[in-house]
Amino acid sequence: MAINRIDHAAVRVKDLGQALEWYEGVLGLTVLDRNADRALLACSGTATDLTLIDGGQSIESFAFGVDHADDLDEIISRLDKNGVAYKRYKEADRPGHSDILGFDLPSGHRMEFVVGDGDRRAGVTSFQSDGSFIPTDIDHINLLGEGDPQEFSEFMKMVLGFKQSLALTIAGKWAASWLRASKLDHDLAYMQAQRPSDRLHHVAFAVQDGNHYFRLSDRLTETGNRWEFGPGRHMGGIPRDTQGFGTNNFAYAFDPTGNRNEFSCGMNEFEDDDPGYIGETSPEKFPEIMNGWAYNMPESFMTIGS
Repeated sequence: MAINRIDHAAVRVKDLGQALEWYEGVLGLTVLDRNADRALLACSGTATDLTLIDGGQSIESFAFGVDHADDLDEIISRLDKNGVAYKRYKEADRPGHSDILGFDLPSGHRMEFVVGDGDRRAGVTSFQSDGSFIPTDIDHINLLGEGDPQEFSEFMKMVLGFKQSLALTIAGKWAASWLRASKLDHDLAYMQAQRPSDRLHHVAFAVQDGNHYFRLSDRLTETGNRWEFGPGRHMGGIPRDTQGFGTNNFAYAFDPTGNRNEFSCGMNEFEDDDPGYIGETSPEKFPEIMNGWAYNMPESFMTIGS
């Protein structure tokens, strides 16, 4: 069974029109289809990267890609062995997908695996920019919940075959976990929520390089917006390490609803048998861990999700 990267996320927004002013008007995503209840958007091409659902806030579901329907059959076998209920859809309701397999994680989040339609491979991230400020693709997702990050990670590894990249502990207890399905640093993260109702820390989009950050930063300025945090580089728990796990570049901003977006680049690649890194930390060390370039982490970054 081969699992690719994230291919789609569905996010609830309080006002669809206002949300489109951000995702379409500021970020430049293309609206593939829209009605009164939802809008389907793409960073490029004709496959849906993001669905906005009118009403509410936070994550509705997210989907990872697989290459073939046979891969879904193997995932179903794993779910059956572990008593996980699921539903399989043969006719996708969004461009870019054919078969969809959906189920609830122990954290309560709705996860899907999808097969691309036609000859499209689902979950293969494009990092090639057209020279504009527009993000190139959806890149990863960071979930929040009340459950234990270690228990969440064990399910993802034992049942679905994900690999551990990075975990941070506080007083020996897991506080955050980063996992990968591909060779790239991480495709999925889970953190213990500071506010019990929060289910999402961020949906991340890919940018190509530092010049892409310049163009996107100027775009925010021109439209009257600002970054919450960054651009910068995460340190993965090891100060002054730019090559280890959790050392991608970042910049964060909120959409009008308060859902956080990350714009990510520069993830390193690791082999499947690399065991990852588990490090002890403390809240006092977060500013150094979360940005190796400057001590400028806002309080909102660790306390506010959606």
